[in-house]
Amino acid sequence: MRGVKLPVRGTHFLTWDPVRKTTPNRWWRRYGTDELVRLLLRVTRAFARAHPHAPRLLIGDLSRPRGGDFGRAYGPLGHVSHQNGLDADVYYPRKDGRERAPLTAAQVDRRLAQDLVDRFIRAGVPTLLVGPSLKLRGRGVQPWPNHDNHVHIRLG
Repeated sequence: MRGVKLPVRGTHFLTWDPVRKTTPNRWWRRYGTDELVRLLLRVTRAFARAHPHAPRLLIGDLSRPRGGDFGRAYGPLGHVSHQNGLDADVYYPRKDGRERAPLTAAQVDRRLAQDLVDRFIRAGVPTLLVGPSLKLRGRGVQPWPNHDNHVHIRLG
């Protein structure tokens, strides 16, 4: 994979490092295909226009610069699919408006989370992994463990 690097931040988003639990995400965790990066920028811009008082969205891991496994050397395991630039994690907005990843499902603004999922569906994302306790719905939405604080999008 010859990836495109997602900027560290934009007007409508920040990057989030899921290992350090802070912003910004490190440069080598922010690579995706051109299609993925453009999709993320388009959806975050549209979400911000629709919800001007919502916090900026947090974008977590995409892939490494040339793809491949994140592995133990790069943080906790679990990002097996983040190897080819077609996957990204986007954290749900919090009820309290803080620009930090939610720690629990109770901190998630479910109305805004559903709107975010709907926007990715309308943008043509075929697979969205979401936390089972949030009860988010839509075409391509699959409940998945350990996704109560973010939606994992996967392009075809």
